[in-house]
Amino acid sequence: MSAQLDVIPNCSGGHEPQNEEFSYWVDENQNACIEGVIPANLTGTFFRNGPGRLKLDKDKFGHWFDGDGMLCAFTFQNGRVHFKNRFVRTPKYVKESQTGRIEYRGFGTQRPGGILANILRPPANPANTNSVYHGGLLLALNEGGKPYSLDPSNLHTYGEYTYDGELTPAMVFSAHGKIDPTSGDYYNFGAGLDFGRSGAKAKINTYRVSAEGKMVSKGAIKLETFPFCHDFVITDRYGIYFINSIVTEGIMDVILGRATIADCISYKKDQPMQVIVVDLATHEEVQRFVTDDGAIIHFGNAWQMGNELIVDGMYADNFDANEGLKDVTSIENFAGGKYRRYFLNLNNGKIRWESVTDTESEFPTFNPLLVGRQNDLTFTACSVDNGHASFYNAIQSTNQAGDQNLVTLEPGYYGSEPLFALASDSNEEEDGYVLELIYNAFSHCTELHILEAADIKNTIACVKLPHHIPHQFHGFFTREILLKP
Repeated sequence: MSAQLDVIPNCSGGHEPQNEEFSYWVDENQNACIEGVIPANLTGTFFRNGPGRLKLDKDKFGHWFDGDGMLCAFTFQNGRVHFKNRFVRTPKYVKESQTGRIEYRGFGTQRPGGILANILRPPANPANTNSVYHGGLLLALNEGGKPYSLDPSNLHTYGEYTYDGELTPAMVFSAHGKIDPTSGDYYNFGAGLDFGRSGAKAKINTYRVSAEGKMVSKGAIKLETFPFCHDFVITDRYGIYFINSIVTEGIMDVILGRATIADCISYKKDQPMQVIVVDLATHEEVQRFVTDDGAIIHFGNAWQMGNELIVDGMYADNFDANEGLKDVTSIENFAGGKYRRYFLNLNNGKIRWESVTDTESEFPTFNPLLVGRQNDLTFTACSVDNGHASFYNAIQSTNQAGDQNLVTLEPGYYGSEPLFALASDSNEEEDGYVLELIYNAFSHCTELHILEAADIKNTIACVKLPHHIPHQFHGFFTREILLKP
């Protein structure tokens, strides 16, 4: 490695807290700027959610998943851009902001004070993973708890949301629900437990929310092991759940305060993946497939073709990432999975897969108007060798013909989940833009790159903020202008 590459900063600075909350028009902020021109047909709001802070003073949280949720909103209107960020005011955030120390357990964080300080205390919900706008509601999501409702006009936190009590105290709501573009129904799920004479039995609770925002039906899928099921897919008729070879053992150690959930998660080579197909209308299990061991944390799209269900997923044969996620402020390298396409034959019960690309890929996204229907373009964040140990440092688009378009970032620049933004004057799949937040480790600032969806090598504009946004997880784009700057 050359001396020049030796001095390139790694991605860890992008995990430093951003404790300040901003609200400004980019063209009115003398320290911000726009290179290029914001497209006239890019109108709407781009939301992102992720951990805004991973430490309090000198106390670090014990896992990336435990950082306090911070919602960011980019509003595009008449060629201008407005930026706003605000922490979700969960009880955890409010109390720890007051005391300046860790007060709650998390996915990988223990309260100071040993077993007695943690026994019978469930992990707090930091509302930090994703967000959705559905049925007139803006919700911040984390699979370890219930949604948090926010005012879409100013990001004010209303509080925990239960769909008029349909989410009972024992029910959680995942960060990766899916909206059917035809019916407008919103499908989601959450891990759960049934308690009986033989002990606790794992299950997945399933939910259907109408286009008007009312929870209209629920169901449950029984499981043999407690799942690490972070995401799922839908077709126009089915919900499809991959039960990974990542297992959680020793739940009683968590309940009794002896360990965190992150401590109890491991990858089991002898545990085959199960794929469960559920009827969306009835919540009833239709078919169950078994395949080799593996872990798929995030999925692309799914659709039905003849007697086969086709599912895109980012596959890994380990969960080594869990160790790195326990101290991301020191992490220097982070990889993705392998982009696979699975074929589930409903007639003969067989499952097969094929490789879509060998590039390490994660955070797949596509035009949301095609959820559950065959899409052409899928966008992924990638990890490639650009001469420097890295976080996500490339963006790739892949079409159904297998053509791949890869954009590699310069060393010292680190990417995120690429989000598709549909043009305001078209519903065609490729008529839009890819929105990519990039952390510039040299300046310790974040840039929003606007790429042409049909050719992501064409950067239309770059919005340079005068501060950083900590590395985030997920987001969405709506053509509605929700924020009132």
